[in-house]
Amino acid sequence: MTRDRPCHRCGTDNVLAVLRRPGSWTNASGNRVPVVQEIHLCARCDADDPLAGPVVGHLDADGARQPGNAAQLAGDLLRWIDHARPARPDENALKAEVDAWYRGEL
Repeated sequence: MTRDRPCHRCGTDNVLAVLRRPGSWTNASGNRVPVVQEIHLCARCDADDPLAGPVVGHLDADGARQPGNAAQLAGDLLRWIDHARPARPDENALKAEVDAWYRGEL
């Protein structure tokens, strides 16, 4: 597990892998800014996901590969990578944090 990076969804240290994908966003000036997007594979959050779950199933709690078919693991990883997308920001949580900042609570 990647103990130095807690899962951004559940906050636990159950992250088995971190996928880093190149991306970009447009800043306030209208310029494209290159970024690296991180997508976590979490044993807790992704176990029931149809694409990530099989990959989680190949990994044990220590991040070591379970005995099994390496070709199957490779195929499952490629499917997960092809469809993995960064989480969308929670607009309500962002608004609540901005409001808290304006109230001087942060």
